[in-house]
Amino acid sequence: MPDKATPAKPDKKAEEKKYEEALPSKPNIIDVEVFNQIRDMDGDDEDEGAEGGGHEFSKGIVWGFFEQAESTFEQMEEAIAAKDLPKLSGLGHFLKGSSAALGIIRVQASCEKMQHYGHLRDEEAGEPLKADEALKRIKELLEKCKADYEDAKKWMEELYEEDA
Repeated sequence: MPDKATPAKPDKKAEEKKYEEALPSKPNIIDVEVFNQIRDMDGDDEDEGAEGGGHEFSKGIVWGFFEQAESTFEQMEEAIAAKDLPKLSGLGHFLKGSSAALGIIRVQASCEKMQHYGHLRDEEAGEPLKADEALKRIKELLEKCKADYEDAKKWMEELYEEDA
């Protein structure tokens, strides 16, 4: 005869597996392990019936990043127009850290390159760059970075929409 005890709370590992299987598929855009560390900060919000599926804390961090990234992209455009390589390096460093904290790996990688180009270095080739070449590379890289950001943003918006 089956035991009619109260149902057990869902297994955390089983929930995580179900969650990861439900994630929108976007290879090489998001490091899911890093991103899950942010989502883990939501704690027990899931039991509170909060809007957004109980992920309000992490959602706030993500939406804050969206605002920060878009503002930084505008500042980068201005710095390109002013040919201000040190500022571009600093902005690349800033956005690299923010994107790394959320696991947005393509944006992180592009920003790291921008940081080095702003210092007139091509780290992959291990050689110095001339200012006009560095500026050209940053300008091209910024377009790629924005596209990668849009992909990551769409992925995250879909994820939080599914949680709602």
